[in-house]
Amino acid sequence: MAVSVPVVWFVTRGDVTVKQAAAERPAPSTAEPQKPQEASFWSPSTAVKARSRADRTPVELGMRFTAAQSGWVTGVRFYKARGDKGKHTGSLWTAGGKRLASVTFAGESASGWQEARFASPVQLRAEQLYTVSYHSADGNYVGSKGFDPVRSGPLTTTSRDAGVFGYGKSAYPSRSNPKGYNYWVDVIFRWRNRHPAPRPTRSPEPSRSPSATPAPGPDETPDPSQTAGPSQTAGPSADPSLTSSPSATPTSDQTTGPIPTGSPTGSPSATGTTRPTHDPTPTPTPSTTKTTRPTHDPSATPTPRPTRTATPAPTPSRSATPTPAPTRTGEPTPSPTRTATPKPTFSPRPTLSPDPGGGGCAGYPTPACTGVPPGTKLSMKALNEDGAAYRVTTPGAVLDGVHITGDLLVHADNVVIRNSEIDGRVINADGPDTFRFTITDSTVGPAKGCQTLPGIGQDKYTARRVHIRNHGDGFRASGDDIVIEDSYVHLCSNPQDHSDGIQTYNTGRGLTFNHNTVDQRDATDITAPIFLVDKQIVDAVITNNLVMGGTYSIQLRNGRGNLVMRGNRLVDKSWVYGPVEADCAKIDWADNSLVTIDGGYRVTSTVGPLPCKG
Repeated sequence: MAVSVPVVWFVTRGDVTVKQAAAERPAPSTAEPQKPQEASFWSPSTAVKARSRADRTPVELGMRFTAAQSGWVTGVRFYKARGDKGKHTGSLWTAGGKRLASVTFAGESASGWQEARFASPVQLRAEQLYTVSYHSADGNYVGSKGFDPVRSGPLTTTSRDAGVFGYGKSAYPSRSNPKGYNYWVDVIFRWRNRHPAPRPTRSPEPSRSPSATPAPGPDETPDPSQTAGPSQTAGPSADPSLTSSPSATPTSDQTTGPIPTGSPTGSPSATGTTRPTHDPTPTPTPSTTKTTRPTHDPSATPTPRPTRTATPAPTPSRSATPTPAPTRTGEPTPSPTRTATPKPTFSPRPTLSPDPGGGGCAGYPTPACTGVPPGTKLSMKALNEDGAAYRVTTPGAVLDGVHITGDLLVHADNVVIRNSEIDGRVINADGPDTFRFTITDSTVGPAKGCQTLPGIGQDKYTARRVHIRNHGDGFRASGDDIVIEDSYVHLCSNPQDHSDGIQTYNTGRGLTFNHNTVDQRDATDITAPIFLVDKQIVDAVITNNLVMGGTYSIQLRNGRGNLVMRGNRLVDKSWVYGPVEADCAKIDWADNSLVTIDGGYRVTSTVGPLPCKG
């Protein structure tokens, strides 16, 4: 049974500060300490009596929430409007607008609650802000005015502007209606019934560029011609497993839908389409082009959101690329769409034969001399964590020659993984705790497809001769004592990803990244093969690597202490904006050069030195 849990946290996004006061301590649970439990804000049987909306343009509808303890999101629910025959997809997003997972709804009923599960559960950090959403291709949805905070188990919606939306193709929804609408989208969350001691709150993952629309002002004046219809008091039946504010009960209102404050704004739409029936603009400025406005057309004056496919800029954007909404009169001109410089064509990658004798790579690491050694017989390891992961809880455990078809969760110290294949991720975070492990001669990632999340993380680990494949991010560095050597990373990307070979996030001391190959040329939604810009970086040694691709291929900024960048080789003209972005004065920079390579990652020529240019 879902119960309230103690939580005190602050999250700031744009000019919205979310504060949730402490709740009463939950009653003792009879559940086993490690048995997963599941919670959602509403149940599939919750009755929703809210008016259907038809905006006649695709729209993403979401809800912002946080969890008091770490856990896993397994899927998305939404309440389907009657008569909606369009395609629907569900998504989970970070506070910075990065899509963590998506799923297409199948086998839908004519109306009511719909549910879809992700291919793999997504791990959530405690006290971080996330958004769950669904995309309506036809622009049909249900909405209810008056969305006060709702709590269920460890889950809590934000105290303001929990309901969010965005028009256009599926993209991060960041705009909110001034009347506080609930768009009836829900998250399926699983966690273990543990109650750790209070700990300092970690900051939410930063957004890489402005993406949030400013919160609507309190003095919006609606269009007099759009008066509200009669209120309908019928609301959803309360689910006994959650506690919600009475105002979360929906009421019908003619001015619902995604409507932020002030004069409406958006982006160009088709000429000659109809004006939305709920546009709050009192007096539009004359326009020579007739523009489309969805019925619940959002927005006060939003901050123009830059896109990721773009002309060179000093610092590439890391935020998701929201699809612009339909243009309204009086809107600020959006930033021009940037077009990435075309990438050069590279020779095809041949099938590589192992180096004689094995045990390492004669040159730079390749798929042939990293990963599971040829001829290794693998034994299947049954998944023991929610059917999606294998969880290790024995200190000093050794996994040798195993095949894990999901994620590998390292939840004990000094675990050793070798000669093994993991189709998902290797992650050592369990709530606030992380555990030391070593992984060698192993392959991480699915044989096909692309997983957005990092292949290996978070901290206190050593990786040698590892082959990471079909991941948007290769290595995550989120703490102290990380050593990555002799490994090969081939990156992919999904729409809205920010692919990185190695990325720092709340990094600590002692990062060593030596003699690795990072190939980002086949990814399209990218940042950098080497992306080290976290302000907590202390002592990072980056040596003898072969890298290619990215916006700026090598980025090292904001660090302090012993920062070394020596002996690295960057494939000439493989980047989009430039080769380097770095705090050059702080870095021991030497013997880095631009090269050309063949299809087997062998250096064929040295083009010249690679200088450091900040």
